Amino acid sequence: MKIAIIGKKDRAEAWEKHLRKLTVVSEVVITGTLPDDNDIAAVLLIDDSVDCLTHLLRSIKLGNHTYLISKLPSDLELLETIYHSSEEAGVNVQFSHWPSMAESMNWIRQQVSKPDLIQIKKESVPPNFRAMESEDFKSDWLDELALIIKWLGGNIHRFEVKPIQLRQHLIGINLTLRYENSAVASIQYLGSAAKETHQRIFSNRTTIADCDIINQKVRIHTLNELNKVTVREKKFDPSDTAEWSVIQFIKSIQMSQSTLFSPYDAYQTAKAYHRIVGLMDSEK
Repeated sequence: MKIAIIGKKDRAEAWEKHLRKLTVVSEVVITGTLPDDNDIAAVLLIDDSVDCLTHLLRSIKLGNHTYLISKLPSDLELLETIYHSSEEAGVNVQFSHWPSMAESMNWIRQQVSKPDLIQIKKESVPPNFRAMESEDFKSDWLDELALIIKWLGGNIHRFEVKPIQLRQHLIGINLTLRYENSAVASIQYLGSAAKETHQRIFSNRTTIADCDIINQKVRIHTLNELNKVTVREKKFDPSDTAEWSVIQFIKSIQMSQSTLFSPYDAYQTAKAYHRIVGLMDSEK
């Protein structure tokens, strides 16, 4: 399998190391632009530019399985086009949504099947304790929203949105999503905190998973045979996430399966995002 990595050399070489470990990969080509090479089986597109989705769409139209490594985009129209184009072309597309690719999150999904509650609290310290840049602010809570959509789906019955703002300056968001099946998800996000905090809780009637994202530590609460609450703890190493994501991307191609975070997931997230932004705008 011949794979092209498109992006800046230093970042591309880091990803090349992951690919070289895979026996199925016969050749890796690093280039700054998308080649019109019919021998390429897949593309790793490292692109944080505003045109990343346009570049992704071109790769899809060339028939390339493509892994877009960038911040999660939210352009609704382009994501819908990419979703339909990838389906029509029969190519796999993966977005680098790191929360969906973390080992801790994948382990929790095995422990808590079909959660009816997801609760996320995140507080970020802006650089130099100044106001967080709008794109960083957006990316922070969009990643959490995408994780909820990935787990619970995009069929949201009710949105409850309250922005935290000083006049027109947005510094936080309080968000609750209610689903038809009675599942509830919430995000409490503050982009101007004195200390970093990041906690995710997933629960159903039999299991509660409490994940400390900063320390990559998960506590699982269950009931034993005596109906007593028991707690077990597991620690994770996030340093292997990028390599694991590449392996899963290649595996999705080989087995004709959906990717870890697909165009459909990205499109559903963008739809929810724009609905939330519209509700926040009405608060101004």
